[in-house]
Amino acid sequence: MDMAPLRTVISGSYRRHLRELYALKKEIEKLGILVLSPVGSSALNPEEEFVFLDADPIHDKRLLQDSIFAKIRTSSFLIFANFDGYIGRAALMEVGYALASGLQILSVEPIEDPNIEPYARLLNEAFPSFQLTKRQEILCKT
Repeated sequence: MDMAPLRTVISGSYRRHLRELYALKKEIEKLGILVLSPVGSSALNPEEEFVFLDADPIHDKRLLQDSIFAKIRTSSFLIFANFDGYIGRAALMEVGYALASGLQILSVEPIEDPNIEPYARLLNEAFPSFQLTKRQEILCKT
């Protein structure tokens, strides 16, 4: 019997860390995991507070965020790309949504926020082949 592939959404700051998010996406896909978001390869408006990506199917903020929530609902877990400990507002909302949906949160770096930390574990704990050196490689690629 074939098992469905693991599916995930990577939540993080598109404005501050988009290159790192795309590099992380490539590394996660190498593990055989289907990454539902982020899509595309670049930002259309990188300086704006709400960033649209070149492959986003819609450019209405609410509809786009709702589509990300739908992707979270179909995910196996959520990857929280908290590079440099940064937690953006949209990513925080997506983490809360994933938690309310019963998903496990896997973070790139240790979470310092005492409200989120008990609900998450490190990505490399769930996938030991993803070690800190992978994170360093991701940052070097940007």
